[in-house]
Amino acid sequence: MEQTFHDTKAGLYRETTQDGTPATAWPYSQAVAATIALSYLPQVGKRYKHVAAQRIADLNRYARDDGAYAAVAGDNDVYFDDNEWIALDLLDWHERTGNAPSLKQAQRLFSLVTNAWDGDESHPCPGGVFWTTSAGNHDRNTVTTATGALLAMRLFEATGDSLYLQWARQMIAWVEKCMAAPNGLLWDHIDLNGNINQHQWSYNQGTAIGTYVLLYRLTGDRNALLRAQELAWKSLDQLDHYPNGAEPPYFLAIFFRNLLTLEQVDHNPAYRTAMQTYADAVWSVRDARTGLFNFPSPQPATLLEHAGVVQLYALLAAKH
Repeated sequence: MEQTFHDTKAGLYRETTQDGTPATAWPYSQAVAATIALSYLPQVGKRYKHVAAQRIADLNRYARDDGAYAAVAGDNDVYFDDNEWIALDLLDWHERTGNAPSLKQAQRLFSLVTNAWDGDESHPCPGGVFWTTSAGNHDRNTVTTATGALLAMRLFEATGDSLYLQWARQMIAWVEKCMAAPNGLLWDHIDLNGNINQHQWSYNQGTAIGTYVLLYRLTGDRNALLRAQELAWKSLDQLDHYPNGAEPPYFLAIFFRNLLTLEQVDHNPAYRTAMQTYADAVWSVRDARTGLFNFPSPQPATLLEHAGVVQLYALLAAKH
């Protein structure tokens, strides 16, 4: 990932293998998550801890004057899920190093997210976090709202401030009210006309699982644990988790990452087995000559795909 996608002169990652376009904030955030995960590994961890520190510093290339991160370096559009992924990276870094500014910036980003909460009661299914400030889009998404709830729980864990717990409960309640499908999984988003995009992506299930696990761990909410387990089993049963399937590796990396947090509380080995099975299957599409993975789409190879794969392998290695 580093050798192929990082442009040392520009100080940023490339989006793909075939052009020099700098990566947008979403794949950059996942590359940072992968690098922090690598920093936990024995023997090589110290090397990647240094790299992660530099990648955290280079996030400033995406920063706006108001403290938010733009989707594209030097642009103004804000995607709230991008900022949530970055905030989770910053909390990972704070957990890894004790870096106080990272925690403060994550708190600042959470304030940005709460400002994007839909407070208009005239809207269909009022509430939820809007996806973006980009003109013409007024969707409220599971990815912004469930991930916002996960971020709130992580901040509650880090600070003990009950306001974060209140926000987490409010956000996950909206997800369950407005995005829960009859099959027990979560839909993707709703627009201001009340139209629901019913696609069920693994990462949306994953961030909800992560939220419920923390609700159980930090408050003893047994129903939260049961809902996390339900989402886990139904996701494994109903969603595609094969290298040539519909679920991309970067979505599955987020899903499996949160599944491992569930394993830590209910000790069910099936989650890790499913993750290892997927990781082994992914290895079968690796090009031994280049070290890159050949997923069916998109082509050419992308930073986002490879950041997801690195996360998978690093998490599996660190947990053994």
